[in-house]
Amino acid sequence: MNVPDSRIAVLGAGPIGLETALYARTLGFPVTVYEARAVGHHPSAWGHVRLFTPWALNVSSLGERRLRETGAWTIDPKALPTGRDLVRDYLRPLAGLPELAGTVREGMRVAALSRGDLLKGDGVTDGSRRGRPFTLLLESPEGETVAEADLVIDATGVYGQPNALGRGGIPAPGERALGDRLETGLPDVAGRDRERYAGKRVLVVGNGLSAATSVVALDGLPETAVIWVTRGARPPVAAIQDDTLPSRVALTRAANDLAAGSGGRVRHLARSSVTGFRVEAGEVRATLLTPSGQETVAADRVLAQTGFRPDNGLYRELQVHECYASQGPMKLAAALLGAAGGDCMTQSGFGPDSLVHPEPGFFIVGHKSYGRNPAFLLRTGREQIRDVFRLVSGDAGLDLYSGTVSGQSPAEAARV
Repeated sequence: MNVPDSRIAVLGAGPIGLETALYARTLGFPVTVYEARAVGHHPSAWGHVRLFTPWALNVSSLGERRLRETGAWTIDPKALPTGRDLVRDYLRPLAGLPELAGTVREGMRVAALSRGDLLKGDGVTDGSRRGRPFTLLLESPEGETVAEADLVIDATGVYGQPNALGRGGIPAPGERALGDRLETGLPDVAGRDRERYAGKRVLVVGNGLSAATSVVALDGLPETAVIWVTRGARPPVAAIQDDTLPSRVALTRAANDLAAGSGGRVRHLARSSVTGFRVEAGEVRATLLTPSGQETVAADRVLAQTGFRPDNGLYRELQVHECYASQGPMKLAAALLGAAGGDCMTQSGFGPDSLVHPEPGFFIVGHKSYGRNPAFLLRTGREQIRDVFRLVSGDAGLDLYSGTVSGQSPAEAARV
C-alpha cells in the first residue's frame, strides 16, 4: 500500500474524529471526515456539563501547537471546560485549521459500510479483502450517495444510542410509548430545560455519574421531587479510591448524601428495577420491583441515565470481531477486562494490536471502541490514534504527540 495515497474516511467530527483527521493530514494522507450533524454535536448536547478533567487532558499537543501557530489558542490548561467550551474553543478551531479545510462534511451520515462487492463471509481465508476499497453509503438532505475509501476509522462515539430502562436491558412495557415524557442524555435541568423539570416529579433511573449529575441538579430546583432508582446497593455512586479529580469526588459525595436522605426531596430506591410504564390522568405511572416487592410510583417526567451502547449496525457487513458482553472490539475488550477495577485516570492505551480487526484497514477508536464500558478518556483516544497510524505507516516509533500540552505532564494536569 502506498501510504500517503491511501484515502482515509473518518466517521464523526467529535473530539477523537477531528484529532484523527489532524493526525492523518499532518502525515500527508487524503482525508474526508463524515459528520451526521455538526462538528462537536455530542459535546454540544451536554454543553452545560463541566468535565472532571482539565483542558490539558482533553486536547492534544499536536492540536495545541497548530492552534498556537494560527493564533487561535486561548485555553488555560488547568481550567475545567464544559462541553460547550470544548466545542467552541477547541473543536471548531481545529476544524478551521488550513490542513483540514474542505475535509469535514457536516450533515453527511455514513449509513453503512461494505468491502466493495464482497459479502461479510467472502474472502475469510484467502486475503482477498485486503487492498479492496471500502464502500460507504452516505445520507444527506440531498439524498443518498456512495463514496470509497482505502482506510476507515470509526470515531462516531456512543452518545446517540442510550440503553433501555427495563429489566435485562430491554425496553420496559410502555417505555417506548412515553414520548417526550422520557428523556435521555444529560438535559440542562438548571438552565435551558428548567421549565420541563422545575416543580415536577422526576423519576431518574441509573447509578452512574450522569445520574449523579442530574440528581444533584434537580435537587437545586424549587418544589422538585426525585425518585432515584438504581440496580445497585447503597450508596448509589461508587467512590473511587484516592480519586485525583476533586470535582468528581465532590459530585459523588453530594449525590450519595442526597440518596441517604440528607436533602429531603430525593428518594433513593436501591436494588430496584423498572418493570413497566403506563400514562394515566396525564402522569407517568412506573411499576418498580424493589426489595420490598412491587411498587407503583407517579412522575411527570422520566430521566434515563442507564448509559449508552455502540451502533454496530454501521459495519454489519464487515468482518469485525466483537465482545459478546461489551460490544467493543474483542482484543480491546479483553485488555480492558484484564484491567478491570482500575480508574480511567490510571489506564492508558493497550497498544496497536488491540485495535486490529479481521477486517484489514478498519479501525474503531474513541468511546465507541470501549463498547458499553464507560471508563473512557480522551487521552486514551489520542493514544489509539497514534497506534492506528503506527500500524498504517509500519513505523512502530511514530508519535506526533510526543510533546505535552503547555508543558504539563498528564499527572501535573490532573492536579487542579
